[in-house]
Amino acid sequence: MTQQQEQAELCGLIPEENDPGFVAQHLSAYAFVQPRIVGQRVLEVGFGDGYGMAYLAKAARELVGVDIAPGNVPRAQAKYPAPNLTFQQFDGLRLPFSEGEFDAVFAFQVIEHIPQLQLIPWLTEIRRVLKEGGHFYLSTLNLEHAQKPGQPYQKLVYHEKEFTAPELTALLGQVFEKVTLFGLHPTLKHRFFRRLKRWGILVKGYFNRMGVGDFVVTRSRVRRAIDLYAICEK
Repeated sequence: MTQQQEQAELCGLIPEENDPGFVAQHLSAYAFVQPRIVGQRVLEVGFGDGYGMAYLAKAARELVGVDIAPGNVPRAQAKYPAPNLTFQQFDGLRLPFSEGEFDAVFAFQVIEHIPQLQLIPWLTEIRRVLKEGGHFYLSTLNLEHAQKPGQPYQKLVYHEKEFTAPELTALLGQVFEKVTLFGLHPTLKHRFFRRLKRWGILVKGYFNRMGVGDFVVTRSRVRRAIDLYAICEK
């Protein structure tokens, strides 16, 4: 199998192969929704490795995950064999579920991979499988944070479209009745240790132990956030 074929078969963040801080940043989206999906039937679009669904297994009544990469299904099934987790290979544009089947849907760090012409159809399909009054939870990088003043910027080659906060709100508002935006930020402690690191002070121990508690989600300063979070209501 070529490297290109292998990448097509498997995709997504693998916690064991990444920096603890990077993993904690991504896991923070799941921590954000955890208290909101207790006892619910939930769908994840783009589950990747499956670590996020496993994190939520004790909160949700049932979690169903779909992913376009065929290799992600057996990998997730082997790593996370919880009885209320189901992993399936499907394209998010054609979900194999009836209308209004789920209390909640989430897609974390996925929307930036969707071709621009498919964004509205993709979001509309997610809305279709949500119950009335259900919620769609989304996370993506914040383009305004990624772009550094005075420095050239080029989006990642595997990203189709990266969003600023106003762009994301406008897009989601075309499909959902109510959109509330949040931002992911480092905690004061996290910022303090980052400053020490820039000064050349050895703080490796802190960064090797980072978790979701080193990030905070707020509705203020959204345009300065690391990542953008959205709660969309049907």
